[in-house]
Amino acid sequence: MLEFLIDVSQIVLADIVLSGDNALIIGMAAAAFSEKERKQIIFFGLMAAAILRILFALIASFLISVPGLLLIGALLLYWVCYKFYQDIR
Repeated sequence: MLEFLIDVSQIVLADIVLSGDNALIIGMAAAAFSEKERKQIIFFGLMAAAILRILFALIASFLISVPGLLLIGALLLYWVCYKFYQDIR
């Protein structure tokens, strides 16, 4: 259980650190609105982004623990990279 909590906290911390792009997109979307609406849009947008990141991190940490799923994901990623490589050539 402790290992699971450590994994989840690492994923959540990485998500929070990398969430700067969310703030930029939310700010761009809110720029067209009035000052009062802009503050509300930014607040609710950041809250929704934070909640969704935590939720998705919990789901991702659970899926990583499923045996064989990492191998399937790696094979799918290899297939996508191979298709991109063929397009480049």
